[in-house]
Amino acid sequence: RAHGGISRTGAALVFLAVLTIALAPDILASRPPAQGRSACDLGIRWVEVEPGTVTMDAGNTARLVAVDRFLMSATEVTFDQYDAFCDAKGKRKPGDNGWGRGPRPVLNVSYDDAVEFCRWLSEETGWAARLPIEAEWVFAAQGGRHSKGYVHSGGNDKNEVSWNLHNSGGRTHPVGTKKPNELGFYDMSGNLWEWVADAPQADPRGPRDDSRRAVRGDSFDNPGNSGG
Repeated sequence: RAHGGISRTGAALVFLAVLTIALAPDILASRPPAQGRSACDLGIRWVEVEPGTVTMDAGNTARLVAVDRFLMSATEVTFDQYDAFCDAKGKRKPGDNGWGRGPRPVLNVSYDDAVEFCRWLSEETGWAARLPIEAEWVFAAQGGRHSKGYVHSGGNDKNEVSWNLHNSGGRTHPVGTKKPNELGFYDMSGNLWEWVADAPQADPRGPRDDSRRAVRGDSFDNPGNSGG
């Protein structure tokens, strides 16, 4: 769920912000990364999302937004993946709150950190990696054109599809260990909030304000009532 008033530094999201990566649609016609194969040796799995429409709330109004075809990472970016970026760039690694690194979703990353990771991945692979815009994220979380109208992303039982306040033990868990949604995306209703490229309540077709950004999803320390 998007949070208004989140600053780009991520100070209000000390351990609640993580990455989901999208690829520009033109990658499909040029050099698409195969699903289940690694990108830049990071083991990122990409899921293709077919074009469609999604209803987006903007303040007191709602609008139907067209979403083009794109690819997005099946899971939140892990510590293993983000640490490889830090090693390559000589960048200080974010803390893990004592919960462990490896396949757990990376935390303590700001919006600018997320953008820098995507820029580095683009340079390393030649693919246009970026954060998803909010409409893309919501469309993917709902299951895209294959949506079954679940309450949460992937099902109606929040504990089957998410790590939340009731089952997480107060910490994050390795990505991809809960039930995926209709398209094969994991943890879109729990584990950690995820940065998107938009400003809160901005035009859902894309970012217009570079000073403030939004997050989507839900977190290990939330009841898990978000549908994604």
